[in-house]
Amino acid sequence: MRDSGPGTPLPAEYLPTFRRHLVYALLNAAAAGILANAPMMALKALSGPSWQMVLQMTISSIGMFLVLYLGGAMAERPKMPWVVVPGLVCAGTCFGMAMTRNVFLFLTLSGLGALFENVASPAMTAIIRSNYPATHRGAATGTIRGWCSVTFLASCLLSAWLLDQAPKTAERMIPAQLAAAGALWAIGVLAFSTIRVRGEVETRSSLVQGLGRPLREAWDIGKRDDRFRRYLGIGLLYSFGGMIFASFIPVLATKDLKCTYLVSTLLVHGIPGIVAFFSTGIIGRWIDRTNPWQSWRWIRLGWGLDPLLLAATPAIMAWSPPMALAVASLARVVRGTVMGGSWILWWQLGVNHFAPLGSDTARYQGMVLFINGFARLLGPLVGAWVLLAGRIEGVFVLGGLVVLLSALLSSRELARERKDARLATMARFEAQGAQACPESTAPSPTQQ
Repeated sequence: MRDSGPGTPLPAEYLPTFRRHLVYALLNAAAAGILANAPMMALKALSGPSWQMVLQMTISSIGMFLVLYLGGAMAERPKMPWVVVPGLVCAGTCFGMAMTRNVFLFLTLSGLGALFENVASPAMTAIIRSNYPATHRGAATGTIRGWCSVTFLASCLLSAWLLDQAPKTAERMIPAQLAAAGALWAIGVLAFSTIRVRGEVETRSSLVQGLGRPLREAWDIGKRDDRFRRYLGIGLLYSFGGMIFASFIPVLATKDLKCTYLVSTLLVHGIPGIVAFFSTGIIGRWIDRTNPWQSWRWIRLGWGLDPLLLAATPAIMAWSPPMALAVASLARVVRGTVMGGSWILWWQLGVNHFAPLGSDTARYQGMVLFINGFARLLGPLVGAWVLLAGRIEGVFVLGGLVVLLSALLSSRELARERKDARLATMARFEAQGAQACPESTAPSPTQQ
């Protein structure tokens, strides 16, 4: 294969993987667009109380705690089953949501679907690392994410428009939409299962053999890798801040800004999705060429400004509803600009700047999701407490300030890593080898 670097087209031998990955991602995005309206369905059609909106985030955090173990359990096993089985369970939860009118059960099933989606993340990260060259992962995932943004947006807006057109028949429209989401999800997972994962070596050991080993391996990684330990700590702060307010954006749109299904969807998902469609591919290519901390500090700055702008909208609404919507729209433009980059780094590629090549990729990503689980569990609960104790503006101000602190700490890490040319990019890190880089000198669990 001819040598190719960042900015060049994806080599032909990787195109079959890219096409199947794209089909899976687009179908998944179409399903997610429908499911994104689940909080509005619960608030409007099922008359759910505002505090129950935290259920989805809180329940999904359980899956992230499990992933600390599962990331190690899957490390030396074929990764595809760890994507397919949870994906089919996610599809099943959609069908379950379609069959209930109980708002608590509805939101619980939504949370369970997100739980199993999270379980698949370490396997997905490992598959992407195995099947794309280091110099093109950001570009490939960024391109896919960009098209997913517009697909998600179209699905989300169509779902909301149909719900607005048929308010008296929501008892039929909502189950039909959720059943369609389940079918789309299942078909996408089956399409992804046709990808041949490169370089996998299957082991025959039982999953129940050595139950404590994955946890010991995670502990060893945390002890030996100072760089990754700081990445986890700052990432926990960032995710916690974001989770404080994330569950309450639909509440702000529907109750404080008095928006319809369609306008609420535009604010919550539509505007960020449109902007992300245009920005994510560019950001993905930039991520291939720069240090991840450089990317993170700008991403986290934008993520923190979004809730601070939203916090101002209830007061503005009292004297100028159009101005309140304009400020809310500006906030969502800022969010959309950085949204795709956050997804690429946190859910797909960021651990590649720390994990040695091979089975450790799943272990490292499992640790990322584990700390994200704490954020998803505690962040919404803190947000609900602030909401009950005061006003919704306080929820957004608190979350925004915590995220901005993580941006400041990301700048500090960037200054630290600029002193070592081996850490200039993720591709440079892989080319040098993780074991050659500072603060990562101990052997990985698989090398001991």
